[in-house]
Amino acid sequence: MVVRSIKKYNWKGKKVLIVEDDAAGSFLLSEILTHTQIEIQIVESGKEAVDICRMDPDINIVLLDMHTPGGMSGYDAAKEIRKMYKILPIIAQSAFIMTEDKERAIESGCNAHISKPLNTFELLGTMHKLLYNTDNLPI
Repeated sequence: MVVRSIKKYNWKGKKVLIVEDDAAGSFLLSEILTHTQIEIQIVESGKEAVDICRMDPDINIVLLDMHTPGGMSGYDAAKEIRKMYKILPIIAQSAFIMTEDKERAIESGCNAHISKPLNTFELLGTMHKLLYNTDNLPI
């Protein structure tokens, strides 16, 4: 049932940058997104995310863990990415679900905030909405 629902989304030709320091988390995201045919690139830190965004203008969306190692938080990475790309969709991911955390993510330049553990349907619906800038979600 879940895989059939995921296959409703076909993002072939699109590219996602996943910023996730937890191997299990990046594996889960890859498994979910593989069914959408989106090209997947994974890095572990905010600094790597900024560097990749600087080098690769073909990224269509960023899934950004807000608490990554390496001296640059997801919040700081979002600010830097937003300076380079005004309209690149950035989705914050965080286990912290307080209103202040969500507001901080949005203030940092993220378009949306998704709480961990991830809800597959929320993730895909949010990605689709941001990739195609539409409210007509196939959920």
